[in-house]
Amino acid sequence: MKKLTLIMPSIGRKPGQKYVSTWQMEPLVLAVLASLTPHDWEVTIQDDRVETINTDQPADLVGITVETYTARRAYQIAAAYRKRGVPVVMGGYHPTLWPDEVQNHADAIVVGPAEGVWAQVLADVISGNLKKRYDGPVDFPWSGVFPRRGVYGNKNYLPLALVEFSRGCSHHCSFCSITSFSKGKHYFRPPDEVAEEIRQTGQKIVFLIDDNIAANPMAVFDLCRALKPLNVKWVTQISVEAAADPKLIGAMSDAGCVGVLIGFESLRSDLLCSLNKKSNDSIELYERALAVLKTNHICVYATFLFGIDGDDASSFPRTLDFAMKHQFFLVAFNHLVPFPGTALYGKLAAQGRMISDAWWLEENFRFGQVPFKPTMMTPDELAETCRRFRRKFYSMRSIIRRGLAPQTNMQSFANALLYFTQNYYGRREVDEKFGIPLGFPEENHLLKP
Repeated sequence: MKKLTLIMPSIGRKPGQKYVSTWQMEPLVLAVLASLTPHDWEVTIQDDRVETINTDQPADLVGITVETYTARRAYQIAAAYRKRGVPVVMGGYHPTLWPDEVQNHADAIVVGPAEGVWAQVLADVISGNLKKRYDGPVDFPWSGVFPRRGVYGNKNYLPLALVEFSRGCSHHCSFCSITSFSKGKHYFRPPDEVAEEIRQTGQKIVFLIDDNIAANPMAVFDLCRALKPLNVKWVTQISVEAAADPKLIGAMSDAGCVGVLIGFESLRSDLLCSLNKKSNDSIELYERALAVLKTNHICVYATFLFGIDGDDASSFPRTLDFAMKHQFFLVAFNHLVPFPGTALYGKLAAQGRMISDAWWLEENFRFGQVPFKPTMMTPDELAETCRRFRRKFYSMRSIIRRGLAPQTNMQSFANALLYFTQNYYGRREVDEKFGIPLGFPEENHLLKP
């Protein structure tokens, strides 16, 4: 029986650092790949975020899913296997958007979705004819795929199930790698299959990881009808324009939705237009959406971007005031990141504003650093100001003030317990995540030819 090892790399780790707790969610992509693998292959997974990778483990093929922030670590792991003569195939966002680089570190890459080509990859391994590149289908019938969650074993993951209903996004924001990956397309699974998958997990808390679940509102109404009988609590990601629809949010709440992540990004619509994010067109829209969510007892995890052209330091206190006014459950104060393959990256590179064309490979680059030259602040000022306002938002005073929200954060004992637990982790991780090196410094020698 052939042996397949599937690997989820971490971003990296500081010397002596424990695993970052909020990154310990189920690696759904690995369970999906396992489900696409014929049963005459023995499948095991290794997750760099919760355990030590054993590159001496016997394997006939290694599959690694790669994002830009995990690319350096993925290359280190791949190098260790390839030195043993074990072929490595890489897929995911980074290989799809930056294939030429990734091909230097893998025996094969999968560009785009693995559905439709994974069986061919495995067949070619068996026949000894592994190709350098496999292009996933632009359109595919996304049904009948149930992740093989048994491969998770007893790993220490957070107690919630990750499930996909839709994939992709129909918007064209210039900074978003999801848009570049999906080319503006949006795929949906049959709602009954999603409900059945949730039943099979046995979990009562579910994260529907869709990047924009309500791009097709009618599909969400169908999903809500399928989920309501399950009596599960679920969270998801949604656009602000969809969140302002009372009927849609009412149906989601009635079906068990208790929280949403919304990318507000900025309080200035003119800045967002420069990033082609035209759906967030006014503060009035934000206020309407937040009122609808509050009425339906849905908590909000809000994300904001800083360092957009024309954005200066005055936007930080305004954004913090907005977050405190609405008593958000959680907030991310992030700086803009030019991911390779996006329109934003192309623009900044053409303007000569990238500090490094491949910042994710730089030995001295650290998580939280800014890899480009903003117009109104220095890179270090932008990074440190994001960090400082994260600290302000997760201060004990802020946590207590935001916790006193009877319709959302404090609507029940269970909600309150979850709120204070997650905010404790958020407070701790402000400094825990900042400054993590990309890859393991002690394994940098693996990347040298």
